[in-house]
Amino acid sequence: MQKIAFAIFLSSFFLLRPVIMQYSGLLYPDDDFDYFAHATSLAFGQFPSYKNEYFMDATSGPQRAIGTGIMAAPFVSAFSLLDRVNGADIVEKRTAQNVQESWSVFGFIFASVFYFCLSCMLLYRSIAPLAGETFTVWAIILMVICQGMPLYAFRRPVFSHVPEFFLQSVFVYLLIKNEISNGKWIKKWWSFALIGFGAGLIALTRYNNVLFTIMWPLLFLRRDKWQKIFYVLPSAALLIMIFKWWPEQYNHYITYAGLEKELTIHAPWPELVRRLGQVLFGPDWGLIFTAPFLILGMGGLALLNFSWKKKYILATLPILVNFYIINVTGLQGSYYGYRYLIASAFPLFVLPLAFLLKWMDNKIGPLWKWGAVFLALLPVMSMWCWEGNALVATHIVPTFFGKTDWSNPSYQLNVWQTAFDPKALGGIIYLGGIQYSHYLFYAAGTLFGHKANPPFSMKTLIQALIIYSMPFVMTWYLKNKGVHRHL
Repeated sequence: MQKIAFAIFLSSFFLLRPVIMQYSGLLYPDDDFDYFAHATSLAFGQFPSYKNEYFMDATSGPQRAIGTGIMAAPFVSAFSLLDRVNGADIVEKRTAQNVQESWSVFGFIFASVFYFCLSCMLLYRSIAPLAGETFTVWAIILMVICQGMPLYAFRRPVFSHVPEFFLQSVFVYLLIKNEISNGKWIKKWWSFALIGFGAGLIALTRYNNVLFTIMWPLLFLRRDKWQKIFYVLPSAALLIMIFKWWPEQYNHYITYAGLEKELTIHAPWPELVRRLGQVLFGPDWGLIFTAPFLILGMGGLALLNFSWKKKYILATLPILVNFYIINVTGLQGSYYGYRYLIASAFPLFVLPLAFLLKWMDNKIGPLWKWGAVFLALLPVMSMWCWEGNALVATHIVPTFFGKTDWSNPSYQLNVWQTAFDPKALGGIIYLGGIQYSHYLFYAAGTLFGHKANPPFSMKTLIQALIIYSMPFVMTWYLKNKGVHRHL
């Protein structure tokens, strides 16, 4: 796990921008404020009311799903204690000004980093016994840490994709553990109730993953345990009633109103085939550039060699819904990569990728590692250059699908234009941890009467150190406190 922890640290060092965190709380417009409003309504004990929350584009309540806010709320609540001690006015009412520099919003950032690190550890603990430690470590680093997910942990953490990634990782972990134990791990009534709770939370976090809400519980039912479905359904239904139906009725609004119109758009088959080609090879967010190991992982499904292989393949089928959404609606998501796909897919395809790497090792020996590193340059450079300079920026433009969206039709070409320009690449490398280290060195001059710009913030330094250290602290805890024996 130490290698995974170090890889997470490197991604945080180069992708996290502490100076921006100091002023914006890493909040992007619109969606992020809705997710944060869900969390603060719970953390400050005002749910289901949103009258004291701040929104950028809503009137009655948040337009985004609440699951992310539910998962972040305990951490937001914990860090809000510092806002309470400091007498911050965010405790009474959230505004555009007070949320971004609060300890409460750092609680949401902390939650995303925590869930991201824990997801990687859970995947390691579940997959290593099947595929071996070496191949599991490589598979997690290549699938997860090299292919865009760190952006959703360290650049845009007040968002829904790290919680989505975590929930999928938990169910992958539970399925593998249960199958290895021949069904003896998930057998008590309360364990099936918790399965229902987790399944309901998946639906509340990303509506496009609703089929996983149905599929995951079914995979834990065996011939002599099918009655346990009656423990699953009430817990899932109760969760959805409390956190979706109740606030919408109380505040008189509907989340994602009119979404069904987008999902029923149709196009001729030749057009859909052309769109599929764009999704795979397009110079904007083509999976061959942003997530090539996802494609390899899909191929690795054929190499799985355990008795419950068919069940695991069934677990991957709801991913087709996300392909449908991308291809039929033409929606990319106005941020990095095909975000409607990757967070739900990556946890499922780490295992088959590990088996593929193991198969390649038997065929060609360690030479595959060089090929993997070379291929990883594509998604790593794509991720690293994101928001790095004007050349690799996104704009509101017509996309290949005919939509108008925040995108960059030639993003991958621009990435490599940047990569072969030492000055431009150096500028991007400098951003993040190197820039912040430089700033700290300069800010130290304030002790001798110099003026730092921006003003030095001890709070931001503490927050950055917490984030940088989290993968190592979590690894140490899991290793030395005996937790790994229970995982």
